[in-house]
Amino acid sequence: MFDQRVIWIRGRLDDLAATTAAAQLMTLDGSGDDKIQLHLSSGEGTLTAALTLMDTIAALGVTVETVCAGRAEGAALGVLAVAHPRLATAHCRLRLRDEEIAAAGAPAALAQELAQHQRQLERFIEQVAQATRQPAERIEIDLAAGRYFDVEEAIQYHLLDGIWSGAVPRTD
Repeated sequence: MFDQRVIWIRGRLDDLAATTAAAQLMTLDGSGDDKIQLHLSSGEGTLTAALTLMDTIAALGVTVETVCAGRAEGAALGVLAVAHPRLATAHCRLRLRDEEIAAAGAPAALAQELAQHQRQLERFIEQVAQATRQPAERIEIDLAAGRYFDVEEAIQYHLLDGIWSGAVPRTD
């Protein structure tokens, strides 16, 4: 994998997936100046995990070309948005939406968890707004609506830079 400078994120974008990918990104960044290609296909995940990767990508000293092959929904769409260049296959499914949160416990703990989620959501909106050159208010409205994008709409919205037509690297 490190010879190809390719990283894969498939399935749920959780803390383990984000931490693993962040470690791989930092290792590749430290091993050379060539671009890293991040292949992403995720329909669900947490804001914590997405923000971890978004911050890691921003801190790297190399180009991270992100390719969405399949789908990028919810938190994963933020990871796609902050990379450059940002590409997707022609029939990729893209959706800007907030994840539902579930919590149990004492009212004070629930209030803290909700406040933490709100802070993360605000950071997520700010970063996506900056990456797409959209007003934060528009991101917030589209996020609340669970807006879907086809690839052409995503390019116009500045979520993507283009359509990817390259060969998918082998993972074996």
